[in-house]
Amino acid sequence: MGKFDAESKKYLSINRIFADAFNFLIYDGEPVIKPEALHAVDTTEIAIPYGHGARVPIQKYRDIMKIWAAMQDEDAVYVLLGGEAQNRVHYAMPVRDMLYDSINYVSQVDEAKRSYRNHGEDAGELSFEDGELKIRLTQEEFLSGFRKDDKLIPVITAVIYFGPDEWDGPTSIHDMLKVPDERMLRVIPNYSINLIAPARIDDEDFGKFNTDLGLAMKVIKYQKTSAVEIIQQTNHRKIDRGTAEFLNRVVNLNLVYQEPAEEGEVDMCKAMEDYTKKKEVLASIKTMKALGIEPEKIVEQVSQLFNTSKEYVEELMAPIPA
Repeated sequence: MGKFDAESKKYLSINRIFADAFNFLIYDGEPVIKPEALHAVDTTEIAIPYGHGARVPIQKYRDIMKIWAAMQDEDAVYVLLGGEAQNRVHYAMPVRDMLYDSINYVSQVDEAKRSYRNHGEDAGELSFEDGELKIRLTQEEFLSGFRKDDKLIPVITAVIYFGPDEWDGPTSIHDMLKVPDERMLRVIPNYSINLIAPARIDDEDFGKFNTDLGLAMKVIKYQKTSAVEIIQQTNHRKIDRGTAEFLNRVVNLNLVYQEPAEEGEVDMCKAMEDYTKKKEVLASIKTMKALGIEPEKIVEQVSQLFNTSKEYVEELMAPIPA
């Protein structure tokens, strides 16, 4: 879990990958959210529970949190986007995500309350101070700590499931309840998670991703059957380094490729060819060892058979038991 958490967070933290995931989720792949408009924010969510003087803070850590600053109709629009990476089904995910979002909204209200208090906003109507009209909080606003016209920054949380199997867990609070009375269920607020899962993506929809996240999700979907063939079908198209590292380490492809520059690309098909050749060489070595052929002759025959160096064959032979 530790390895997966680190690798998935590192991968999703890349702005172009994060933006691509949310564009797929919200805009059906249209590149509305621009990577340069995303800014990382603190992933710690802290809220003070209400009621009976409770002062024990609730502290939760999101995987990734970014604020999207966009311009719409000449107005600045801000949206908080949270990403939760999973490689296993979480059967309480609706409650977990609802808590994250709720804590964030509570924090926004608390921040508004602190802001008004710091500026000396008291209950009252309109007043003149130093010749200027000052709008004070009404009694209702003062008690709420929130003006009538105040608005919250919307929070959208996406669950990105990096597992090949179907997500068989609940996707809403109602899924987690056993309420046979439909009339009662109608008045119980629901919360649904925003799930991106490879098994739920039709093959033709992987093309809606604008980055190599689409390739990564397709490889994950078919990692038990045809991951190698999918990579080979890219026809030597190079993919970005972040995706190559993610697939290599999380999907356990164990490919060897030439390390590119920091923002460089990787030829995964060349890596697959080397990977396939290595498997074939190893299989031949094991067969010859089982037949009792001397190591020197194995090196000579295998190097000739696969048109490779003797040093390469000797290196592969070393860890293979007789």
